[in-house]
Amino acid sequence: MKINSTLVKYVKNMSGSVIGVGINDEDILNAFNKNSKIKSVDLLQSFNNKIDSNKLFGFNKRISVKSLRKKYKKKRIDYMLVNANTVEKYLKHFIKDSIYINNDKIYYFSKTKNILNLIAKRYSRYTKDYEIIKCDDGFILKINTKNTKNKFILDKLYYISDTLYNVSDMISNFLIN
Repeated sequence: MKINSTLVKYVKNMSGSVIGVGINDEDILNAFNKNSKIKSVDLLQSFNNKIDSNKLFGFNKRISVKSLRKKYKKKRIDYMLVNANTVEKYLKHFIKDSIYINNDKIYYFSKTKNILNLIAKRYSRYTKDYEIIKCDDGFILKINTKNTKNKFILDKLYYISDTLYNVSDMISNFLIN
């Protein structure tokens, strides 16, 4: 099965409010339109203008990752569908904010498994309930965030450790090149 058909299957089972980040596939957008259980969908960094105006709200500009907490309050979003390559630079902010605003499940999709392993490792700080699903043309990371909580001090420590990890990765890439 391909990534798009698997994601369409997941979208058909969603209900409530959904955030989509970096989604440009027509089949997934049509599945959002056809699902009557979805109240609202916010598409961030999506460049498709063929959306139903009463359900989907598309943002064609970049929204700051730091402002996600302000725009979406605590545990108000039921599902998130995220392209892992789109948020790769902002993982240290996006992971803690997605735990804060999400209530049910997060789906990350990518063509490579390396980025999904890094995301799974960082989400394992909050929850152990995740699985990586192999598709024909890539991978999907499914994370259950029902019983997760943010802790202020631990979030700051995770932020520092992620920053140090990024700096060491940049230094090692510089030395290798």
